[in-house]
Amino acid sequence: MNALDAAKPMPLLHAARTGAWRGALRGLLLAGLALAAMVPAEAQAPAGARPDPSKVLRVSAVQSWSAPYAFYRDGTLVAGINHDIVQTLAEQLGMSVQTLVLPRTRVDAAVLAGDVDLRCHLSRDWVRNPEAYHWGPPMFELATVLTGHESAVPITGLDQLHRGQTIGTVLGFVYPALEDRFNDGRLRRDDTFAVDRNLQKLKLIRSPYIVSDTREIDWHLRNNPGHLFANWRLPLSRTEFRCAVPRNGRVDAQLLLAALERLQASGRIEQIIKNYSPPQPVLVMAAQSPVKLLSQQQVAALFLGEALELPGGGRPALGSQGGELKHEFYKWVLEKDAAQVKAIWSRMTFSGRGRAPREFAQPAALRAWLLSTPNALAFMDSSGLDPSLKVVYMPPVGLP
Repeated sequence: MNALDAAKPMPLLHAARTGAWRGALRGLLLAGLALAAMVPAEAQAPAGARPDPSKVLRVSAVQSWSAPYAFYRDGTLVAGINHDIVQTLAEQLGMSVQTLVLPRTRVDAAVLAGDVDLRCHLSRDWVRNPEAYHWGPPMFELATVLTGHESAVPITGLDQLHRGQTIGTVLGFVYPALEDRFNDGRLRRDDTFAVDRNLQKLKLIRSPYIVSDTREIDWHLRNNPGHLFANWRLPLSRTEFRCAVPRNGRVDAQLLLAALERLQASGRIEQIIKNYSPPQPVLVMAAQSPVKLLSQQQVAALFLGEALELPGGGRPALGSQGGELKHEFYKWVLEKDAAQVKAIWSRMTFSGRGRAPREFAQPAALRAWLLSTPNALAFMDSSGLDPSLKVVYMPPVGLP
């Protein structure tokens, strides 16, 4: 067990819902500090000696990163998904980590100067010269969505935004789904320095709409009671989270790439994400579906077999993502446990009145089913959203 594992006495989702979040966060920050201090014995230099450069992994971090990807203390990266991935990688290689915290606009210059051996939280679409890097394996997916203040008009497509509409953004961030609209003036950027400040815009109604990552939004909502976010999301894009090795770095690229492959195959990446990002269920349908928004009562009636038609007509095909998220959905939306839901659908199936929701292990398979099945609707983790889907119900974040 490493220091981060030892600091997790309760799941973060439970902590958020029981009011114990502050203690959980302190545990995570202390764990981050402990991890940052953990250097394998073979990588430690004798007192007074200069560290062996071959045993130091120089990693860039961006000041505008936000929770759950990064936590900063006095300008030092101490915890978060990005921090833990790098620390675990270095520990595997018997190296120490030297983190260079920079504004996003200065990272490229640091890479060009040969000051960086590894960059993470990266996509080929976000860098000016992707050919300047050796690219690691995709580790997980990032979903970008448009959301708004609770007073803002719900948006189901970008064409519904009036010309010149201001969108809350982060300085230096690239938003592939919006760049053409920003460039020709259909939409206007309203930049802030960091992601968390961008999220705060909605509470102040500085921008009625913002664009952000689903995990960042979910984290913010859990830890900001009284938030004024709308109960809808417009999926904009998906991209793969990768780490990349600059070609002019001083650490052997193949060594780092092989270590990243091992880290991914071990399941450690998935565990790190779960430490910081408890699942957030959303109910989705294909983007072209005529169904708009559903209430909790309508959702419960559909998934408990009490309603056999969608609003407006059509027999629904029900689906779900498996694992922990299914149990969260049952508990907080249906107010049932898995055994109760199974018993209900066993009776429905036996009587010929309906079929139990089809369960999928992988978000990609679930997305494919939703797009190929008429009247299909399913609950999935918000991080699985993409532009082919739309959210028809989203339970309140962090509330029973």
